Amino acid sequence: MGHSAVWNSHPKNYGPGSRACRVCGNSHGLIRKYGLMCCRQCFRSNAKEIGFIKVNYYLLFPSEKKNIYGYE
Repeated sequence: MGHSAVWNSHPKNYGPGSRACRVCGNSHGLIRKYGLMCCRQCFRSNAKEIGFIKVNYYLLFPSEKKNIYGYE
């Protein structure tokens, strides 16, 4: 039994190697929030189909808008 056969013989149950994107199988840049289990690249391409929309915070709360330099 060579080294390559032994390398991934034990299944991973925890850590980043145990989780993968449900779309492409990538394990990097995984978004786990809300049970998405989708990498960031696949999320960007499928966000509208999933039901996410971009929201401008300052359109929702115009009174919260502050000067970015800290003075009026």
